[in-house]
Amino acid sequence: MKECKKKEKTLSKKSTLPVSHFPFIIVITYVALILGADTLAAYKVSWPFNWSILHCRLIFLWQFLDQSPPDWAKSVLLNRLDLFKLLFWFILPFLISLRTMKWSWFSPHKWKRNDWLFLGGLLVMESIAILSIKFIPTLHASYPGLSYLPVETRLTYSIVSLVWVLSWLPGWEFLHRYFLLHSALKHFPRYGWLLIPLSETLYHLQKDPIEAGGMALFSVLLTWWSVKRHNMLLPFLAHLYVEIALIVALAFYL
Repeated sequence: MKECKKKEKTLSKKSTLPVSHFPFIIVITYVALILGADTLAAYKVSWPFNWSILHCRLIFLWQFLDQSPPDWAKSVLLNRLDLFKLLFWFILPFLISLRTMKWSWFSPHKWKRNDWLFLGGLLVMESIAILSIKFIPTLHASYPGLSYLPVETRLTYSIVSLVWVLSWLPGWEFLHRYFLLHSALKHFPRYGWLLIPLSETLYHLQKDPIEAGGMALFSVLLTWWSVKRHNMLLPFLAHLYVEIALIVALAFYL
């Protein structure tokens, strides 16, 4: 009886492990190309074409078709959506993964008390990191703040920035801690998860070295937790918190 129960637990545990039917080389090539293209767009590289076109907004679609956009397409909020990231970081990887999706990876139902404590600790660390921006010259230069603007303007900035964050953050987390992680664990069960911190750190090398180093540390912690708990909700919540905290800090603190 005890052996049967052990087998049942083992099978139950295996059922939550990632499954990827795509060759690892295809997955990693896709992620590298998408993040590489986005980096070139961020730096406004113009060879062999203007890569910044990838960061086009909704209204650009009508301009591209040489037509007058409808009124709803002129919305400031809608035009803060990063369509490239939304499509290639989230929608396409999500559709590709849909057939074998492990929905338990998006639920807190199996979290334990230590998981909630771990999340609380991360939020405290992130809060300290945001507050410290004001006292670190290089970071303050990167995030100078908007305290000189009227309150109404800062409120508008906060709302618009939040819409922008929500257009890319779910995709960033899904692309890394589900799509890429599952493929890496399938082919390299022991150390494949280290590919995610490597990818995230390389992408953030365009940031201040202190910020890039902090990102590397948090990526290791968040990815390690995802592998141990077979879940990506906590990393998403931690990442969402720090982005919202940064928006609030820029508008009302820095």
